Amino acid sequence: MKRLLFALLLLTFSLPVIAQDDIVGPDDYPENINPLTGLEVDNPDVLNRRPLIIKVSNFPDFVRERQHGLMDADVVWEHLLAGGVTRFSAVFYSNEVERVGPIRSARLVDFELLRFYNALFSYSGMAQGTIDAMNGDPLVRSRVIGGSGPEPALYRVPEDGIALEHTLFGNTAEIRNLAVEYERDTEPEAFGGMAFSTETPTNAVPLDSFIVRYRNAIVEWVWDAETERWMRFTDDEPHILADTGEQLNATNVVIVEEEHPIQPVVSDNYWGPPNFAFSVNFVGEGRIFMLRDGTVTEGVWRRETRDDDLTYYDLDGEILPFNPGNTFFNLVPMWIDGYEVEVQITDAPTVTVDVGEGVGTNMRFGPGSAYISPDVAYTGDEFALLGRNWNGTWVQLRRQISDRAIWLRTEEVTIPDDFDVMSLPLVRPSNERGGE
Repeated sequence: MKRLLFALLLLTFSLPVIAQDDIVGPDDYPENINPLTGLEVDNPDVLNRRPLIIKVSNFPDFVRERQHGLMDADVVWEHLLAGGVTRFSAVFYSNEVERVGPIRSARLVDFELLRFYNALFSYSGMAQGTIDAMNGDPLVRSRVIGGSGPEPALYRVPEDGIALEHTLFGNTAEIRNLAVEYERDTEPEAFGGMAFSTETPTNAVPLDSFIVRYRNAIVEWVWDAETERWMRFTDDEPHILADTGEQLNATNVVIVEEEHPIQPVVSDNYWGPPNFAFSVNFVGEGRIFMLRDGTVTEGVWRRETRDDDLTYYDLDGEILPFNPGNTFFNLVPMWIDGYEVEVQITDAPTVTVDVGEGVGTNMRFGPGSAYISPDVAYTGDEFALLGRNWNGTWVQLRRQISDRAIWLRTEEVTIPDDFDVMSLPLVRPSNERGGE
């Protein structure tokens, strides 16, 4: 199985070194370069406006058969909802789209995205707690366009058997017109944060796919060498869009780890029926994995204050550039067992189980004996070595490509003496201190 293994692979692969002078951004851009894609636009006037963020549903499963507009977004963020499923915040800047949606309700994370993109924001409803947060934030109030109308900016596309909340769509140009009519703050402001280069980072590691396991959603990005795109799979199925019939795909994918402080309950249903919400502040720094050009690079995001751009660096502190094109962000929480990643790279090392002749040991779905055991491993069984827990006492393994990753105690597998387990990627939340 193919998995991320920095220490070994960095000795094997040699990729071009980026000269910092060849990078566009993250602070200044030529007037015809889109700061969200690094691509040249035909008409620089389209960049003389605020980006527009639109909230797009991604659950239940059937809404994916109704999704429109995502491939026209410059950037898409995916984040958690209550119950461990996800929703999208799509950022439109260089393109106008007649149908985007289905449009759903806002979350607290959207107010931070609005800030570092200096964007307008369109949504359909929000829980009382989110409303109170919005009303207490003058900047957010000045940028939002919500509700279920009027047409043609926001309009319904009913369908038999589809609940009303899954039928709202938006027209980006008309939403911008509505923002002017509502006297929102549409005066454009410069923003940055993303740097771009066509050269692959020197410390990138080649890989085939990257899996992000939220609690109740599985996201997989598979590298397609022919199109040079990351192809999206959701819950083990190709993620096909309704408007184009194509599979959702991206030039860059970035997994972004950040604290998700759970918000206090003020009253019943204050945060909606599940009565659960979290904020994501994006202040300080956190871990990222950047996928581009069929490679992965570990790095960090940084943002000193809420007034600053979100910027991206490798582990040596150098600017980490995106490949010019669209980008999809997977935002993951720093909770115990909040998420797990699985990274498929070439020539992952094989280890052998060694627990005594004729003896078996329980495999686990996490780094600890409290996790579910799906099966038993026996001495002599071979697995690809994938990742580790925080202190290297448990290792993540896979037997076959189609299998879900499992965990065994490090002492239960034979690992070469010259190999450092701590060089494996930490595939759990970086603050996790569970396990044994």
